[in-house]
Amino acid sequence: MNDQTIQMIAQAIIANTKVIQSLIDALPRETVEKVAEVVAPQKVGRKAEVQAEVQAPTPAPTSAPEPEPTPVAAPVMPPPPTFEVKPAEPVSDAPFKNSKELVDYVMTVYREMGPRGQKIQEVLIGLGHKNINDFRPEQYGAVYAAIEAIRK
Repeated sequence: MNDQTIQMIAQAIIANTKVIQSLIDALPRETVEKVAEVVAPQKVGRKAEVQAEVQAPTPAPTSAPEPEPTPVAAPVMPPPPTFEVKPAEPVSDAPFKNSKELVDYVMTVYREMGPRGQKIQEVLIGLGHKNINDFRPEQYGAVYAAIEAIRK
């Protein structure tokens, strides 16, 4: 290890120590006192000694250059779990369950309404489609309700 690597590790340790100290300071006083009874406290002077050692590391012997440390790969987080969800059957009060039945229904109503049957196209456009075949099964209830509303 070279001096730069050692200093970097020491600085990381000091930063972690500060974080831990701030977490300890945030604990309730009773908790700190209970832990202090169980754990022997460190000497206060040791912190200053560690900081002095970090700031002035001893030089490494100059015999042979040490190889660069091999970087350690960060742990890879596993992919999130997936859940297979079966889509719910569309709930509809429409008397048709597929595209063919929808077309048959619309044509029957169109013939019954005569000239007023042209309003069906306006209903379809109002529901977001120009072509009756573009409607999905989950939309059949809305189509049925809208057509029945103009049928009367």
